[in-house]
Amino acid sequence: MNELEEAFEKTTQLVLGNGLTDLNEYKEWLEKDLFGKIGRTKSVKSGKAVYFPSVPNFERIAGNMLTLEESLEYGKNALSEKQVEKLSLKNAGETLKGISSTSVEVVYGHNIGIKECAGYGPSQYCYRSCFAWFDKFCACSFWPRTSEYCFGVSRILDSKFCIRCFDSTNLTRCFEVSDSTSCSDLYFSHNCENVRDGILCFNIKNKKYAVGNIEVGREQYMRIKKMLLEWVGKELEGKKKLEIRIFNIGCD
Repeated sequence: MNELEEAFEKTTQLVLGNGLTDLNEYKEWLEKDLFGKIGRTKSVKSGKAVYFPSVPNFERIAGNMLTLEESLEYGKNALSEKQVEKLSLKNAGETLKGISSTSVEVVYGHNIGIKECAGYGPSQYCYRSCFAWFDKFCACSFWPRTSEYCFGVSRILDSKFCIRCFDSTNLTRCFEVSDSTSCSDLYFSHNCENVRDGILCFNIKNKKYAVGNIEVGREQYMRIKKMLLEWVGKELEGKKKLEIRIFNIGCD
């Protein structure tokens, strides 16, 4: 985990101006609002840990899972000819017990430093992430793709150095951002496109040094950003979480 801890500290330093340490202390906060998290169950054959995406179709079979390696051997089991002849909808549950256990693990290509992940392919140093594909240094995330240095993200594509970002593409150095594309240095914002250096921006395009959708100039913007990040850093260091998120910032 040393490589991932270093990546977490580097990312928080770059995005928040304050390098945080001990990723696991922030795990609960990072995983809040994800479309799906990592579930853990025990293999019905060996009791070994099996990790799976905690989405409804997989949660329903969580009590009947195997590891990937075990499933390959288990797949050699088959019903006898006599069992097949007697098979019906009424007795299917009981009859199929001997062959119905399965694995939901999907692992593709060459992977390095993967821990507690489910459904991944050529990736490096990922932790507690579902469906991580072509990623590096991602943790506590759901479906990051072709991204790196991302923590607490959900369905993010082609992005880097992002913390708690959702349903977005091509983000760089963003924090608490959702449904946005081609943005950088964006904070607590939603539905933005081609916005550079923005705070509390919503439903806008092609802005720079903007606060509340208004371009305020670099000097004023940096002053406000400094105050915001000082508050964020204090909250995270003390509480290991932020109560305010992109999904509740507009609520009473």
